[in-house]
Amino acid sequence: MAHRSGRSGPKIIRSARRFINRKFGSVKQFLAIVFCVCVIIYCIHLILSESNRQIWDVRGDLNLSDSRCGVKCEPNQVAFYIRTGEGNKLGPTICLEGEVLISPELKNYGRGLNIVSVNDKTLEVTNIKTFDTYLEDTGLIRFLKKTVPQDHIVLIASFDESSGNLKEDGKQWLKLYGSGLADNVQFRDGLLMIGQKGLHEGNAVEFLSKRENGQDFANVVEKAGCFSVPMGSKRSLQVMLPKIIRGSNLMMGQVVPNCGVQESCGPRMFPVSVFTGHGNEKQPEICVSGKIVMSETVNDAGRGFNVVVVDHKTGRATMLTRVDTYTYDSTDLEIFLESLADGNIVIAVVADDGAKKLSYMAQELLNKLGSGLIQNLRFRDVWYFVGQKGIQGFTKMEMISYAGFEGEWPKALKAAFCVPTKIIGQAIVPDPDVIRNDARRNFCKKYDGYFEYCDPSHVDEFPKTVRVIDQAFSEHPIFSVPIVVVPGLNHNALVRSLETTLMQPGIQPNLVCVLWDEKFPEHGELAFLYGFSNFSLPSSTKYSEQMVKALRKIEDLHPDSEYVIVLEEELLLAPDFLHFMAQFLDVLNSDSSLLGVSAWNYNSYEVLAGNRHAVYRVEEFPGLGFLLSLKYLKSVLASSLDKCCNTRSWHGWDLGDQMKAEILIPDISRVFRQRYQGTDGDEDLIQQLFHKPRATNLEPSVKLEGLNNLTAELYEEYLNLALANSVSFPTSDLRQCLQYNKAFKPELPNESRHVFVVYYEQENPEDYELLRKLCHCFGLFSVKNHKPKNLHNGLLRFFYHGLNVFLVGSATEYYQHKPSLVTGLKKNLISPI
Repeated sequence: MAHRSGRSGPKIIRSARRFINRKFGSVKQFLAIVFCVCVIIYCIHLILSESNRQIWDVRGDLNLSDSRCGVKCEPNQVAFYIRTGEGNKLGPTICLEGEVLISPELKNYGRGLNIVSVNDKTLEVTNIKTFDTYLEDTGLIRFLKKTVPQDHIVLIASFDESSGNLKEDGKQWLKLYGSGLADNVQFRDGLLMIGQKGLHEGNAVEFLSKRENGQDFANVVEKAGCFSVPMGSKRSLQVMLPKIIRGSNLMMGQVVPNCGVQESCGPRMFPVSVFTGHGNEKQPEICVSGKIVMSETVNDAGRGFNVVVVDHKTGRATMLTRVDTYTYDSTDLEIFLESLADGNIVIAVVADDGAKKLSYMAQELLNKLGSGLIQNLRFRDVWYFVGQKGIQGFTKMEMISYAGFEGEWPKALKAAFCVPTKIIGQAIVPDPDVIRNDARRNFCKKYDGYFEYCDPSHVDEFPKTVRVIDQAFSEHPIFSVPIVVVPGLNHNALVRSLETTLMQPGIQPNLVCVLWDEKFPEHGELAFLYGFSNFSLPSSTKYSEQMVKALRKIEDLHPDSEYVIVLEEELLLAPDFLHFMAQFLDVLNSDSSLLGVSAWNYNSYEVLAGNRHAVYRVEEFPGLGFLLSLKYLKSVLASSLDKCCNTRSWHGWDLGDQMKAEILIPDISRVFRQRYQGTDGDEDLIQQLFHKPRATNLEPSVKLEGLNNLTAELYEEYLNLALANSVSFPTSDLRQCLQYNKAFKPELPNESRHVFVVYYEQENPEDYELLRKLCHCFGLFSVKNHKPKNLHNGLLRFFYHGLNVFLVGSATEYYQHKPSLVTGLKKNLISPI
């Protein structure tokens, strides 16, 4: 028995070998397979341990009161839950390790990017911030660059809109936290991100929800999961920051006796010389107390701001830096200047270009050091400056050399002088040509989002009126007509409206009044900067309500005026807007059936190549920029203003319903309404009115034609005479358009002195089906379920590539002029548009 038992081991081995040979071919092949499986298992484990993160979509409610944000993680992992904002109504949520840090309930979120920064070692929350990157990203850059320490973690959730002014530098800093999607963030997209300072690009936890066509906002992104720290391989960001050299580390260059100053400096003074360099070939140079402290070979002088700080007691350089504000934002320059101690003397030289990314804040800091010229710095201008922390007023030691209009390199500046240890400032800027608009600066400091108006290159400009060239015209009554501006929500559009209003030759700023919603006092302050008066109106939820309130206010403001000009929101005025209005006062005075003039034409499209000299009478009031008889306006105020004008004016106010009165309009508009950004509920209408390419007159002082024929009786005489002597418009191509919806490109007659008429059949005066299709063929306003625009007793006239064209229906009184041999177009030609 013992012998048999001793042989059982080898027997088992032989059986196993036979099994392996039968199943795997040989023992060697089996061992090879086992080895490969082990390698695969090890690699999978390595990959999982390398990323060491698990993220999943959240389905349903999550118990955020749980100790780990409602998720279960390994002991060495960090638990999180993040939800981006829902539209502009419900704020985002960020939960870390069971603690809700940002949420709608806490009300500590805002538009843009909401960020929590966390210590990577202790997981202690160090900051909770919101940065409105719809308006600007300088705060975000400053935070990511300077506030958050190396290796710390950030958790980010977007809300509302975050891309408007998330520019190149802001996106670059998100990438330096591991983002791989920052460049893809667009208008109202949703962004969720967990990154770590220094993390290589693409290694962050991040998800981007894109706004699809037809959506107001992107869908919510809601994620929970676990991640480990560190989040991946990292890099030091010190190379991204400018080098600040201090004390004994300052390299000293060659000795230059007295820095080139001809005479020895007196007590409590020291010599300085500066050279701005030439173009991008010769680098700048700074000499302090007889030694070069910055040059091409000494302490890395070059493009942007070259700054040396001098101890006012010893006259020796103690600190210096260079910030390339052509390539990078000026946050580093701001922080450097903020770190100065009282009495520090600052020597700065701008070379090559330093204006491109120079912020308003950096300019303000330099102003406080004694600069009176820095706000005038433009592309490729060079500049030198010597100031002091604590100076009162402006330094004398400052100069700018301006680049040419086409960006030609400016003349280099070179100067040597003695600098006192206490610089006495002057109350006014030494250079009398320097312009500094402190009122505008204060406005820009107070209100965000005025990107053009508050751009550093414009912020010191003053509004200027334009004089009338024709002195005889300067006495015209139009210049005593009050102008009322009714702003909307777009404040940058209001700036453009006020600027084009002020640019009207002969304008009287004291007669311009901005009537603003009481919720937006900045509109009143902006009006003041342009020299316009302003009054607040009770707040409204709709712009049409605000317009009615403004029209009622006009009676109180101008009880003795005969006419008033009203400018609605987001308008740009043509150069001849006032001159255009001036030409109608005599006509309006002589015809009570005319209520006023609108400067906007529904049918003023580029495709028509219209006639800037032509004017028409129409039944519908298009509003936008208009002149009205105050006498009539007061009568409407007493009866039906709320009824006639309770919609946006472009729907066509029916101001003449009681009196059968009409409005005068130009063939080519004298105002341009900027693209409509709201939701009107009728996309086809908005597309036709504001998104289809429009024609607006750009020539000054255009003389209008046919003004003597605009009174009611004479206008009818003109129309009937024109029709009696008219020519039929070529209809072969027109029939192709009507019947087969083919592109309409007719061969037009060379003769343009006649009126060309298209006669068409109607079932009744309200039958516009065929007329609407004719409008579509000619490129006029044509929207389903909307009446064609610019009708006068059923007749529609316009100017088409040099031809005066009338569209005349069989239900109008003008159809009697149709020649017997001419057949009116019939409705059976119509095909679907």
